[in-house]
Amino acid sequence: MSVSVRPARPDDSGHILRLLRLLAAFEGEPEGVVVTEEIIRRDGFGPHRRFEALLAEREGAPCGLVVTYLAYSSWKGATSLVVHDLFVEEGARGTGAGSALLAAAARLAAENGCCRMDVNVLDWNEEARRFYGERGFTPLEGWRIHRRGL
Repeated sequence: MSVSVRPARPDDSGHILRLLRLLAAFEGEPEGVVVTEEIIRRDGFGPHRRFEALLAEREGAPCGLVVTYLAYSSWKGATSLVVHDLFVEEGARGTGAGSALLAAAARLAAENGCCRMDVNVLDWNEEARRFYGERGFTPLEGWRIHRRGL
């Protein structure tokens, strides 16, 4: 079974939400997702898009997701692409879906003239750290994410 990747459409909002909930459960926060299909449609497909979503499919069924957004590198004076979420359903792992999603994100970065791609990886997720490392990503030693809720 081959894997294909395509841009998500507004009618994919339910698939996006389902995959985000699976990701949250995988990361140990099953109640963490509060976004709705309506918010996904507004922020992913409305006039003021805040993110881009790509879906991996096997036999026409979504099995993976990458959510990206553009940021700006003030030191480089150029746009960067942030891979905020990349997730593949357990049954589709090892099929190339993750690699295909990351390659599609890299194409988005190139199309947008980005100077780099950044990805967030949980420190305990050795499989993801290995996956990204094998594809040229290196951890930024000494950096820690600091967050404040609003």
